[in-house]
Amino acid sequence: MFTTGMLEKIQERVDVPDVEDDTLSRMLRYVYSNKLEVLKWESYLKLYSAADKYEILTLKRKCSSFLKRNLNPSNVCDALVLADMHLDDDLKKAVQDYIFKNEKNVFSSEEWTDFTKNNVTLAAETMLLKWKRKPE
Repeated sequence: MFTTGMLEKIQERVDVPDVEDDTLSRMLRYVYSNKLEVLKWESYLKLYSAADKYEILTLKRKCSSFLKRNLNPSNVCDALVLADMHLDDDLKKAVQDYIFKNEKNVFSSEEWTDFTKNNVTLAAETMLLKWKRKPE
């Protein structure tokens, strides 16, 4: 980009409109240092999406690992949507397993109620999977 007559060379910058500045900065810091700073849940969701888009697989795995370890009834729906959107079957299975192990807290939460209204197909898929699984 910077060695040919492309817009990036002329402007001396690369615009990445689909990634927030702080997320891009964290992603680049990770690429150059192989270190991931301690972040809040929302930042890990955004960083996971950026890592997936730009195929930074080690960063994606680290974000996924954090998300799996930090699931709770109030954030599990966000993680399920993220896993489904990025076609990450491993993360999706981990999230659904969490839901099934904590079904009373998850299914009775306001977040799940909102989730079922806004993500009908994914909610139905998860409930069908729950129904098909043998009781533990």
